Amino acid sequence: MVMVKNSSRKLKTTALLAATVFTTGILGSVAEAKTIMKLTHVVPAKAPRGQGAELTAKLINEDKRCDIDAKVFHAAQLGGTTDLIEGLQIGSIELVILPGSFLVGFQPLVGILDFPFFWPRDRASLAKIHQSDSMKKLLATTTEKGVVSLSVWHTGFKVWTGNKPLTSFEDFKGLKARVMPSGVIKEQARLLGMTAVDMPFSETYSALQNKAIDAQENPITTNFFMKFHEVQKNISLTNHGTLDQLIMVSKIFWDKQSAQCQTGIREAVDAGGKFTQDLTYSIIDKKALPSFAKTNTKVMDVDDASFNKMKAKVLPGIEAYYVKTNGKRGQAILDAFKADLKKLK
Repeated sequence: MVMVKNSSRKLKTTALLAATVFTTGILGSVAEAKTIMKLTHVVPAKAPRGQGAELTAKLINEDKRCDIDAKVFHAAQLGGTTDLIEGLQIGSIELVILPGSFLVGFQPLVGILDFPFFWPRDRASLAKIHQSDSMKKLLATTTEKGVVSLSVWHTGFKVWTGNKPLTSFEDFKGLKARVMPSGVIKEQARLLGMTAVDMPFSETYSALQNKAIDAQENPITTNFFMKFHEVQKNISLTNHGTLDQLIMVSKIFWDKQSAQCQTGIREAVDAGGKFTQDLTYSIIDKKALPSFAKTNTKVMDVDDASFNKMKAKVLPGIEAYYVKTNGKRGQAILDAFKADLKKLK
């Protein structure tokens, strides 16, 4: 009988200790819990936007206004471009850094960011457009798709690489060019007389190497990090457009954050953008161009007369395509940007 009572007491004591440990564990977990924030993009970690993403995550983690554990996933670790945007919409991914071209399938109005021969060709003027009312209106249109676009990061002006020099309008005719999934970019290829080939970015190097395609467009740093100069020996400095990045967060995630934390995230994104831009141009001058020279890659300027001819042949058709595709909303966006661009002159 005594043994039963002692055993009962031991069982009760063990149960109490277990409950205490279990409760303490739960409370500890709750106290330590932070909102997980995954930041992701599709280029190598060493690329400027990869390092800009790391800085953004670091600043968010250090910000006392947010209780967030932010971590960066580089080089499409969380999926391809469509996967990432769909992840934003359902809330499985918190922040994505991608060119606006990849959002066009979800919000066609964003296609204006792909316009060639439209944007300022100097960084100071372009920065003013990025902060303009017209840009704010454009970015606001993605909210209706479940994506909050916080900012635009400048990551360089587009240039063409080719199996031959591409410095005049006539040089493009008959070529096959890799394009991103944007109607505007496909229309640009058509107006230049090229065949547009829509393929995943990861396949571009091999396609250039085996001459399945003849040309592609990207900023200098992207060409450098993807080593396109190893398989194409002609780079034409057209600077005909931008491949600037949209910094997008999931609306599901964003709406759960306090106003103070939202401010902190915006500030971290702005700092990451400045760092990315400065690093982009440092890499162009100190690494990319010297590397091109060592591999006997020809880097060619495009004179004003050739540039203006390309613009006259391409831009009117691009504007008409955009308005036809997007109707009155597209016309309003286009008019707003034209008004802000006119203020720069």
